[in-house]
Amino acid sequence: MGLMHKSVSTTTDQKVRNIKADIKTKGDLNPQEYYYDATIDHFTNHGAGSETYKMRYLVDETHFDKDNGPIIFYAGNEGDVWTFFDNSGFMTTTLAEEFGALVVFGEHRYYGTSMPFGDETFDRDNLKYLSVEQAQMDYVEFMINFKKEHGLEDRAVIVGGGSYGGMLSAWLRMKYPHVFQGALAASAPILFFDGYVSPNAYDDIATDDFRKVDAQCPVNIKAGFTQLESLREQKDTYQNISDIFNLCAVPSGVEEVQSLIDTLTDSLGTMAMVNYPYPTNFVEPLPAWPVTYSCEQ
Repeated sequence: MGLMHKSVSTTTDQKVRNIKADIKTKGDLNPQEYYYDATIDHFTNHGAGSETYKMRYLVDETHFDKDNGPIIFYAGNEGDVWTFFDNSGFMTTTLAEEFGALVVFGEHRYYGTSMPFGDETFDRDNLKYLSVEQAQMDYVEFMINFKKEHGLEDRAVIVGGGSYGGMLSAWLRMKYPHVFQGALAASAPILFFDGYVSPNAYDDIATDDFRKVDAQCPVNIKAGFTQLESLREQKDTYQNISDIFNLCAVPSGVEEVQSLIDTLTDSLGTMAMVNYPYPTNFVEPLPAWPVTYSCEQ
């Protein structure tokens, strides 16, 4: 087929550069980076007259069966698209190889280098275009254009993603079935809104991940938090807290101890969320099965 685009690489983030170098070193995949002129406002006057922005996307043809292969499209969510590519081996390798698929990853507007207004992207007046509906239409118009440009109109498109990206995947399949013929919505809380599920559902599931490793593990974690909270206003314990958690500086007050508690809570939830059977750097560098690793320490 040959995807004839001008490749663009403007990312300067060190983490992304490391990801690119690592992928190149491994040599089992060969994603290429491109940009698509996406409409900023899809809905005012049906997009007529709207300015466009450069939406970044990645394409990997490694396993593509050019005669019959489908398209696997990752609906990018809140992060740099290279990070998602690097941590989605089930899509980029397992499924792509099994089905002979062309792999395409889209970057969500307002993330990575896909900035609709350049340095002014996060100005208050410009944030009104950061919405689920606008992002969905980015992907709909992009995929229609991409298939037409490369003569792939007869190929099925399976959209996938995780967490918010999984929510996007499910909604894209529901709302635009003529564009996306299937969806893989991993860890996608598509009904996680007030009135539909318990507000404690996420914490309950995360806690259960630790409980499955060792029933005593969440008990110990809770006891640790209880003790830390009891020391929050005892300034004579701050040096010990700093030593135990290897902090950069001794806490100066209650707010900094609370910030530590919040960070620990978020970190434990993140470990449950990315409790993959292989090492990842999706959020921070983590070993395989980080929940198991933490409970065993």
